Amino acid sequence: MMKCYDLAKFTIYQVAEMDKGLIKLSPIQQALIYSFCENHDKAVEVLDGISWNRPEMTMYALLAKVQMKAKRTKEAVKMLKKALDVISHSDKGPNTTAISADCLYNLGLCYMEEGNLQMTYKLAITDLTTAISMDKNSYIAFYNRALCYTKIRELQMALADYGIVLLLDATETVKLNTFLNRGLIYVELDQYGFALEDFKQAALISQTNESLCHATAMCHHRINEFEEAVNFFTWALKINPCFLDAYVGRGNSYMECGHDEATKQAQKDFLKALHINPAYIKARISFGYNLQAQGKFQKAWNHFTIAIDIDPKNYLAYEGRAVVCLQMGNNFAAMQDINAAMKINTTAEFLTNRGVIHEFMGHKQNAMKDYQDAIYLNPKYSLAYFNAGNIYFHHRQFSQASDYFSKALKFDPENEYILMNRAITNTILKKYKEAKEDFANVIESCPFWAAVYFNRAHFYYCLKQYELAEEDLNKALSLKPNDALVYKFRAKVRCKIGLIEEAMADYNQALALEDHDSVI
Repeated sequence: MMKCYDLAKFTIYQVAEMDKGLIKLSPIQQALIYSFCENHDKAVEVLDGISWNRPEMTMYALLAKVQMKAKRTKEAVKMLKKALDVISHSDKGPNTTAISADCLYNLGLCYMEEGNLQMTYKLAITDLTTAISMDKNSYIAFYNRALCYTKIRELQMALADYGIVLLLDATETVKLNTFLNRGLIYVELDQYGFALEDFKQAALISQTNESLCHATAMCHHRINEFEEAVNFFTWALKINPCFLDAYVGRGNSYMECGHDEATKQAQKDFLKALHINPAYIKARISFGYNLQAQGKFQKAWNHFTIAIDIDPKNYLAYEGRAVVCLQMGNNFAAMQDINAAMKINTTAEFLTNRGVIHEFMGHKQNAMKDYQDAIYLNPKYSLAYFNAGNIYFHHRQFSQASDYFSKALKFDPENEYILMNRAITNTILKKYKEAKEDFANVIESCPFWAAVYFNRAHFYYCLKQYELAEEDLNKALSLKPNDALVYKFRAKVRCKIGLIEEAMADYNQALALEDHDSVI
């Protein structure tokens, strides 16, 4: 191609002026040529004259486009609204729908040209609402209004409009984008179950889109459906075998499964991602945590250090290395790393982690300050309440401890550790009804956890229900047979029941286990 645009423009302009003899142009052709040659005033003049004689939607839409080219934005807005008004009183057909969509799109461009984006979207919503009142089956208008509502953070209104789009006879492309956009809103609202359904529907429409499979997998992961997450990550990797985020996502889902085989599978995924791109930080950090879970602390420390070398501003790498340092008994190094992370990004999680390090160093006052700061920064961060509650419990401030455990449960209602600690605290406070309910909830969710039966036995002991206490201690020993502490407590309970011989046997068994442990 010669790409001699100036020469072409000159030639077309000459044709426009030669409206004589053999060359006879229609007024619309003349106007389009004037517009192409950037003689916008002339183009507007010609089309304006035509529109008086032919007040049609196509004429108004065309004139508006020329006015937009001429930077006459306000006039273009008026003309687009005229076009939409004519459309509202016309027979509905494919051509009308297409022109309507085009006008709405150009109206949005005009508003954006005028500056104030917030006002732009609000004005667009007003015009789209008018268009909808004229044609309640215009899925394009509902879809565009949903986009505008999203931009001004009216998310519930956007969700409502997207829902209507899916009830109308929308095109497949619009349906796909609707499922995708609505799913993203649900993710933003932490409603991962709803987001999951939308991403699944989108994935059915676009079955070769690895990003949709990845988004679906992430939602499964968020709602603790780890096997399903693995399946969708695998689907994404079949579409794109070099999709690094999918390898890391699948690896993290395997890690959540909590058994050795899954941990090994996770390691393979992290190593595969690092083989494709050794500088991929997400995979490096996840691999570090994988090694930590296997007890390979020095190797984990090495990989977190490599991540820091690659990106010295990566606060997640500093956090990971801090955790490993703490497990290796190097509290000072752990404190240095968590402080480095907080210099880059101060979060409630990092403050809470630093509080834990302070506790390991014996500085409970500093730990409490960090937990309180974390709560101030994020009033919904459950772990900060839990850890603060444990410090109150340690200092025998049981009312405050119970209060903090309750706050922690408000934001993490299924956490069995918090439930059990509150049950123990309420037992001490003689809030037996509340304690009984908490123990029952923990046992329902964790029926094979020996510690909960041991602690409920203490609850029954306080109520002098010694037979029930003995039952729970029997259950605890069936789950953890070599626990000297449980044998000691069962001996005490059996003395109360009058089973002296059995109690003596339990004491002897406890002593034997303690002697064995001391030799080891």
